[in-house]
Amino acid sequence: MTPAWADELDGDVRVHPVYLAGGPFTGDPALQPLVDLPGAVRHHDERGNFFVATSDGRIRVGFIPEQDWDTLWKIAVAPDAFAPPRWVGNFSADTPIEIVAAVTTELVRMYSPDDETWLAERTCDALEWVGPYAAAGWTARNPGWGQLEFLSPDGHASINCRQRPIDSQDAEQAGQDGRFMIGTVHSAGWYGRFSRGTPARILAAASTAMLSPEPVLRYRDALDLYTRRTATITPVTPPAPSPLDVHRALAAKARSTPPIVSAAPPTPAATLAWTTSSTDTATHRR
Repeated sequence: MTPAWADELDGDVRVHPVYLAGGPFTGDPALQPLVDLPGAVRHHDERGNFFVATSDGRIRVGFIPEQDWDTLWKIAVAPDAFAPPRWVGNFSADTPIEIVAAVTTELVRMYSPDDETWLAERTCDALEWVGPYAAAGWTARNPGWGQLEFLSPDGHASINCRQRPIDSQDAEQAGQDGRFMIGTVHSAGWYGRFSRGTPARILAAASTAMLSPEPVLRYRDALDLYTRRTATITPVTPPAPSPLDVHRALAAKARSTPPIVSAAPPTPAATLAWTTSSTDTATHRR
């Protein structure tokens, strides 16, 4: 089923694969699932950043374009509004919105304000997480001790599961250990990070979006150089008219166009060019 937020995206080109499409310069599709929750608390700061939380404060999402680093999205889930997060997720500025929206949509599906069982959703181990990627033709490589990494068939994207946390500077910025990571290989692309304890359902939602075979809509003029060089880009063509569309068009044309064949206007009686006038005839007879 097509998610509701998909209707908010538009464009004049289709980009494939999704992980090379970049962001569409709007955060609405990823924010909308939480904004639509009853009692959702929304806040804009003076810098243009936007924050939304559930009424109980257990889910918090920040869309933070104005900051000192490149983490555009922050997601935190905690037992209550003042407790340390149970797990967190971050995405950088160029992350395809379809991937972020898949995560927030699944998070809203999990959420239940009346109990805490959803907070205890199981996570997954490294082998379970990389399974869909291996099935899709991604290949394993060894980036270093304590890591499991898979590379996309085109060589432009990777996923990584770390047994050790990311370096202290990145961990401080992200507010997490970076257990699960997805993104492009080149630094000109994007990254997404999930901490230890992230539910398997959330990781699966991100993987499904990451591996989607469907192209996504973007505007050609908004594509960055990295996307132009690496992705498959095709123009959006108008849909072919249905038989009903053709019938309606012909009926409208018949009503507005004068008939091709019409009654000819009456013509005067014809006279032969060589017939003489009556005056000449009278003169000849005399």
